[in-house]
Amino acid sequence: MNTLHYPAKALAGDYARAGIGVLLTLVPSIGLGEWSVAHWFLLPLATLFAGFGYKTWRRGRQSVTWDAIGVSLSGPGAARLDWNDLRSFKLAFFSTTRDRMGGWMQLKLSSDGARIDADSSGAGFADLVSAAYAEAERHSVSVDAASRENLKALGITR
Repeated sequence: MNTLHYPAKALAGDYARAGIGVLLTLVPSIGLGEWSVAHWFLLPLATLFAGFGYKTWRRGRQSVTWDAIGVSLSGPGAARLDWNDLRSFKLAFFSTTRDRMGGWMQLKLSSDGARIDADSSGAGFADLVSAAYAEAERHSVSVDAASRENLKALGITR
């Protein structure tokens, strides 16, 4: 059995961004006193940053394991997907720079009853993508052109 997990070091930046975002939006909002127009801008942003922090916390408590039978997500939002039930394989790249040299990848696997997402900050991501792609091919699951290009970028070719 293989495992993908999210090391604390990989999540530290997201925790920092969420915390700074909450501080820069919630603290001024509290300091404003009476309700004003600024609250309409600051409170939704504070909620957005807090939600991002929660999503990061959740990801840090999850792990993805896979074997010859299927793939499972443990922790908050647990799910199980058998390879025989695989219906969708998508590997997306999200760039953080104009030259597309920086960014992250996200793998989305789904069946009729389950969905499992993993991103490239997890240790073991390339192994998971390789195994999932092999199973997608074995079960004749269509893989879009963008996913094929992203597979090549990871060095996964068949």
